Amino acid sequence: MFALGGFFVSLFLWRGFAYCHPVIDLEETMPVEYDPSAENVVCRYANGVRLVVDFLKDPFGYRSPHYITRFGTCPIRFVGEGGWVETGDSGQIEGKPKSLLNSLQSELPWEQVLEVASHSRDFFDNIRTRGVPRANAEVMRRSHIACHAAAIAWILKRKLRINPVSERFLDDPEANLFRSRPSRQWSL
Repeated sequence: MFALGGFFVSLFLWRGFAYCHPVIDLEETMPVEYDPSAENVVCRYANGVRLVVDFLKDPFGYRSPHYITRFGTCPIRFVGEGGWVETGDSGQIEGKPKSLLNSLQSELPWEQVLEVASHSRDFFDNIRTRGVPRANAEVMRRSHIACHAAAIAWILKRKLRINPVSERFLDDPEANLFRSRPSRQWSL
């Protein structure tokens, strides 16, 4: 568990992680390395896929040429050796080369995976059937931890590596101090 509270990087970023994990079939893990700079935090998965979290001057305004504004408030782009894929909370997806995009679109029903209203439908359908929704507790927990890890790397201004199983930073006691807060003593 990570305890950064309402730190800004987590505000919308967790949704982006959650949206894109099905795209790259990484719903069961999270990035293992977080490399911050003044412009972004580069998050790398164990398989080499990079997720670049850019700090936008106007996150709710025009974001071109780096991001596709029509994708909504949470655009996110995965970049790999074979190309890139970008999506957001609008449910749309784009990528290059087109062959990569075509192969991904044939594998997943994008409007069901990404579009916001479909998340609600999936949740209610799984209440009825006692199934597990796509954005289940484990997927969302990993997405939130990834966001906090990116924020911690940015705060400390250094590259951090994390073990996705133990959810502890490797060889960095100072970073691990961010994993929890001191308990508050309450009395009546």
